[in-house]
Amino acid sequence: MNRKARSNRRIDMRNLPTTLDWRIKAMTAVERVRAAEHRFSWSIGEDETAALAAADELQIATREAMTWLAATPCPDSKLWAEVARMLNACEELAAAAQRMAASPVVDSEDARGQLRQLLVVVDHYSHALDTW
Repeated sequence: MNRKARSNRRIDMRNLPTTLDWRIKAMTAVERVRAAEHRFSWSIGEDETAALAAADELQIATREAMTWLAATPCPDSKLWAEVARMLNACEELAAAAQRMAASPVVDSEDARGQLRQLLVVVDHYSHALDTW
């Protein structure tokens, strides 16, 4: 292994506390999104009104977290990107639910299936954050 490759594998201890602090703050912002996502996940098995209300809550929580993310630089661009991916997936999930609820021609079982597929994507990104 050459010297450059070894140096890329070292942890820069100067950035560790800053990155850790950022991650703690990010996870605080993300927890509200996760809670809204869990309520949404539960609601799609219930009635359409509950699902739409939960989608609205998810959209608001996601927007607030995205605002925080845009305003708060992260010393680790890969960590920032992981948080952004999870939030983007939540934003798409909320938007898809709202589009489906607004459409009179959408089959509700098909719509629930599509939403469950998007939930799998959100869960994947959420798990990636947990293991970061």
